[in-house]
Amino acid sequence: MASTGSSIYKTLRWIFLVVLLFVVAMMLKRPAPAAAPLTAATVAEKSTEFNTKLQELQTAQEQGGGGEATFTSDEVNSFITDSTIRAAQQAAAPASTTAAESSDATGDAGPPLTDEEIRAAQEKTQIAFEGDEVIAQTAVERYGRNIYVTVRGKLGAQNGYLEFTPTAFKIGSLSVPVSMVNDRLQEKLAEPDTHEKLKLPAFIADLHVENGELKIKQK
Repeated sequence: MASTGSSIYKTLRWIFLVVLLFVVAMMLKRPAPAAAPLTAATVAEKSTEFNTKLQELQTAQEQGGGGEATFTSDEVNSFITDSTIRAAQQAAAPASTTAAESSDATGDAGPPLTDEEIRAAQEKTQIAFEGDEVIAQTAVERYGRNIYVTVRGKLGAQNGYLEFTPTAFKIGSLSVPVSMVNDRLQEKLAEPDTHEKLKLPAFIADLHVENGELKIKQK
């Protein structure tokens, strides 16, 4: 009888070990990229288009008119990539460096970005639009390697702040039930520092994803 119990224990232990290894492997496995890779030329073009559309919405609001703008995932990813790299460049620049000194003949935007810089930035954060949902993928460095987190959900706006309701969640290639992470995610989004970062510009009344594109409605 003792021998039987020991045999069952060893079997269960090995099953648990195999399952654990499988889960860890799936969590460490890199998922398919959420968005197509961008080139330096694409980022320069599409980030300008993003800023132009946003500026047109703001101008329309100031002039008392209404309007809506549509953004593709390339435009949004280009804006995020460009902003991420520029912020890192400014943070790395000496405190004595002025805006005039840090810019060159290309204008206030600073020097042209390289494909290497863009690949590194896009490795960290990617956005895609599918149907009426957004897919956000980010890389978090743990134990000397990147662990990829992919979340899918719906965007909205309430009381001047961005809202996000998740519908799917993955760590690496492992799907995790939304019910296991949603409460913690909403707590994180509600924290004062995080919540303030979700504040929308005053001229934006609403935003959502529709037919694979981001639509922003001006007040």
